Amino acid sequence: MSDQTHEPIADPAGDPADAPAEQADDQGRREHYGEFYGLRSPQQSELPLLVVYGNCQAEATRVLLDGAADGRWRTLRMPPVHELVAEDLPHLKRVLADTSYLVAQPVADGYRDLPLGTQEIARLLPEHASVARFPSVYWAALFPTQVIVRVPGAGDPPGVPYHDLRVLVAAANNAPVSFEPVSADGVRAVHDDSLEQLRARQEHHETIDAATILEHAGADTTWVVNHPHNHVLMQESQAILDRLELTGEVGDPGRVLLGELRTPVYAQTLEALGVDGTPSTSWQIRGEEVSEQEIAEEQLAWYAEHPEAIEIGLKQHAELVRTLGL
Repeated sequence: MSDQTHEPIADPAGDPADAPAEQADDQGRREHYGEFYGLRSPQQSELPLLVVYGNCQAEATRVLLDGAADGRWRTLRMPPVHELVAEDLPHLKRVLADTSYLVAQPVADGYRDLPLGTQEIARLLPEHASVARFPSVYWAALFPTQVIVRVPGAGDPPGVPYHDLRVLVAAANNAPVSFEPVSADGVRAVHDDSLEQLRARQEHHETIDAATILEHAGADTTWVVNHPHNHVLMQESQAILDRLELTGEVGDPGRVLLGELRTPVYAQTLEALGVDGTPSTSWQIRGEEVSEQEIAEEQLAWYAEHPEAIEIGLKQHAELVRTLGL
């Protein structure tokens, strides 16, 4: 397979839930990121500042790295890159000028027509600053029909901000949705492609090695294609500290960091991958169980209003549709 199943190397943020940037004068948002906006003075300001830059995976990583600091560094909560707007640039420059350690996901130069690329912001760091990169995890092995489709002007579908190729195909054919699991060969093909594409992105961007962590994580990999389990995030964070040559031990944060949305994982999928895990046939959405059929019905109605989403989705993921025999 090609990179049809995965976010391409050039993708800047890698999160389907990336909403349009909020207004910089939203007071609630500014208070949430009070230190970033200069509304609050940093605590322990004498400590070196470690900044984590990227999408939702970045904030989860910051939480873990902050927990490992033990008085050796401090961190700062900042907006994810997809929320930054032009008015935020002076605040970003001020923060970067005080940064000793930058931990960043790969972001393309000129992202959203702003100088937000990882290489662009790295130029604003002090000379003594160190940089460690970590990849945007996209791992579809446990849910081979789940994909990301970006539809200009339409946003995300209802229910969950992800698409299921079985629902897309049913919408295209005006047919009932079948939730039959894909073949074992299809599951293994998606697993292998997830691993190959992640390794390619890591090599391209010279990041830490998340692929090996995921390869050996069994069923404890991701809740959805791009939200890793704590187990993965913790090992990534430890690898980041090693890359920065910082002494610290990443511990369990005592809560699930990115588990608000949890995709069904079929017993047949676990069997095909040869891993132990707890199968499920329903979504878990902020603790509530929601059937696949309910999500499908909401999204089919949305596809009827946005037929361009069907065309874009099936074009983007045509090879995966063929591989899975859909």
